[in-house]
Amino acid sequence: MCYDISLLKYLCVGAINSVFGYVIIFILLYVGVVAEISNFIGYFISIFISFYLNKYFSFNDKTKNNLQIFKFIVSMGISYASNLVVMSFSYRFLDINVYISQIFGGFIYFFIGYLLSKKWVFHSDPRKKAMLND
Repeated sequence: MCYDISLLKYLCVGAINSVFGYVIIFILLYVGVVAEISNFIGYFISIFISFYLNKYFSFNDKTKNNLQIFKFIVSMGISYASNLVVMSFSYRFLDINVYISQIFGGFIYFFIGYLLSKKWVFHSDPRKKAMLND
């Protein structure tokens, strides 16, 4: 029996990226950079590390697919836009602390990012995998 542990691996990669990204975001906030710009810079820097860690570790994808980085950037863009809406709405309209709002947005980013990565970016046809294993 084979279990799919990609969610657990994605969570580990996400934790590493989150720590890295939030350190950047919080430092920028501390020095006076506005929340949305701090958020963008933190996520932009960590997206490239995330691609390689997720490709090879989370989804064990050894394919040579040049389209994947584009698909990953698009999917993370969708995730980021969702994050930004939640973060900005929480901070600007609900008057929730900017640091807590960043974390709320991070949960949305994680959930949408995982689904898009698993189902679209690193999705491989099981029939192709079966043929390679024969």
